[in-house]
Amino acid sequence: MEIQKDSSGTLVLKGSLTVTHIESAHSQIEPLLDECIREIVLDLSKVDDIDISGLQLLYAIKKSAESEGVFRICAISPQVKESVLLSGFEAILKEAA
Repeated sequence: MEIQKDSSGTLVLKGSLTVTHIESAHSQIEPLLDECIREIVLDLSKVDDIDISGLQLLYAIKKSAESEGVFRICAISPQVKESVLLSGFEAILKEAA
């Protein structure tokens, strides 16, 4: 899992958000979240695999962000979209325009 902040401040996730990578992803994303002031925007267009642990991480980020500001997903890969729909997370993790 690779996580980078682009020039607009969006966090771009690339790779797999699965149970085998979740600890590494969490440790990489946590310091970047601290840098985001009042708005967290995630780009999931380059995430090629996600499981329930990855969805739970996204939900935890969403809950934390919304307690202090705004959370948005600006792009989502077809693989992630399918997992979100199959898991019932679509109302929780909808993509913002």
